[in-house]
Amino acid sequence: MTKSEARRTAILRTATEVFHEAGFDRASMSDICNRVGYSKATVYAYFKSKEELLVAIALDAAEAEYEAARAALAESPAGICAALEHVGRRYLAFACAPETLATRRLVLAEAGRAGLGNQCYDLGPGRVIAALAALLHGAMDDGELVEAGSELAARHLKALFDAEWGERLLFQAIEALGPEQLEASAERAVGVFLAAYGAGKAGAAT
Repeated sequence: MTKSEARRTAILRTATEVFHEAGFDRASMSDICNRVGYSKATVYAYFKSKEELLVAIALDAAEAEYEAARAALAESPAGICAALEHVGRRYLAFACAPETLATRRLVLAEAGRAGLGNQCYDLGPGRVIAALAALLHGAMDDGELVEAGSELAARHLKALFDAEWGERLLFQAIEALGPEQLEASAERAVGVFLAAYGAGKAGAAT
């Protein structure tokens, strides 16, 4: 990482903390400059306003979500069960990380600003679902899953990954989870998914 990239990352991380603590409307660029320890000239050289900062935070978070899923899919082992468990473990490790949750809370709170929510969804969750759908479509063609709508199946799978912990972590109703808990959760989600979509199952969503 270059010095410029490190500074940009530090500014975005600090802005996320300030926005989360004070709320976007009450936070100021001065608050961010003071917290990060850079001069106003330095911060404004990267971002002209807190609105620019918010957009950058949101879009970077969406891109990070997609990249985490893409990397997991690229490394997934053979066999649909093993592949989905691998993807689930990697997805949950990212989605349930404290920094991911903090950013998601901020983005959800401000998603109505200038179509920010649509941009973030298309760049992050939308592309994650499309990537999962491609994997599932291949498994359907190979006979590992029943023939069904692959996009809907991908939405069901992602919802199962999020089902046990997602909302409780997002609302800070529980503490951070350990790797063993997330791995077990991913395996349970895949088990439920395969009970509905596994080869030979009748009545899968279409």
